Amino acid sequence: MPTPVSEKNFAGRNRKSQCEFRKRQLIDATMECIDRLGMSQTTLARIAERAGLSQGNVVFHFQSKEALLEQTLRHLSDEYKSNWQAAMTASPDDPYSQLRALIEASFAPRICNRKKISVWFAFWGESRSRPKYMRTCGANDKAFSDEILALCKVIESQSKTRLSAQTAALSIEGMIDGLWQSFVIGPPGFKRDQAIQAVFELVDAIFPELQSN
Repeated sequence: MPTPVSEKNFAGRNRKSQCEFRKRQLIDATMECIDRLGMSQTTLARIAERAGLSQGNVVFHFQSKEALLEQTLRHLSDEYKSNWQAAMTASPDDPYSQLRALIEASFAPRICNRKKISVWFAFWGESRSRPKYMRTCGANDKAFSDEILALCKVIESQSKTRLSAQTAALSIEGMIDGLWQSFVIGPPGFKRDQAIQAVFELVDAIFPELQSN
């Protein structure tokens, strides 16, 4: 496995690797700034300071604050999608196991943590006035929603359920969204394992015939 790029070995890496490393630094710094300062107070100067780079470095890699914000959102969105897709690939090939895998993936530490969720909410807050944000957020959110619904429909076709597939999918996704919000604005001490177990209990209440399988 290649050694990851770091500040120590940066000078010895090729230009492409250097560029990718700096872009990731700046995206991470952008998330830190949005989390700490909010979207309106996140400036190129503050991002550069947070990353320990010059403002010229930011402009060189992203040209503008808007371009950097768009790439930050795309990074978050792609990370979110690849996370749940990998969980499904690793899961047993039955709808109940795959649904549980999707739920667990939604609370993976690299996806579900206070900083990243607060950044998600900041972008959602801007999305009504910035259609690009809405398209980026919406596309991968829809893919996740469609996957939950598809699994609920398969389960509905195979066993008795207490809710229709549509209502079941909306309930599961709504509970995940609500628990994500709790990580940001809820009381301290809320645990990831508790969140996963709470959604599992909802799934078992909706699909009681499958929980013992």
